[in-house]
Amino acid sequence: MSQHYYDTQTSSGRNVQVLMGWDRPLQQFFLVVEDMDQSDEEQDPHLYSNLGDAGSLGLTDLGYFLNKLKELGITIPERMVNEIQADCCMNMGNRQVGYNKNGTIICKV
Repeated sequence: MSQHYYDTQTSSGRNVQVLMGWDRPLQQFFLVVEDMDQSDEEQDPHLYSNLGDAGSLGLTDLGYFLNKLKELGITIPERMVNEIQADCCMNMGNRQVGYNKNGTIICKV
């Protein structure tokens, strides 16, 4: 699977990490948004995970997850969106990419 990471804030100021990508074995996109401000007492650090969203099963349209991010008040770089869509087209696996605030790639494995 390809994994694209982006550290940002929600519109309410919560620090989050967005993990999106293409799952090659399942042939679908995925999205996980982790709350980085969560205290140790809180049980689930995820603001959103496609694993808990039956409506996300088998999605090959990234728009569903972009709408989820919008609902959470999160904006990601356009380049990240383009790279994830390219991963789908190329059926990419075993790729990890991080992004700066300006959308440039900061790490690539």
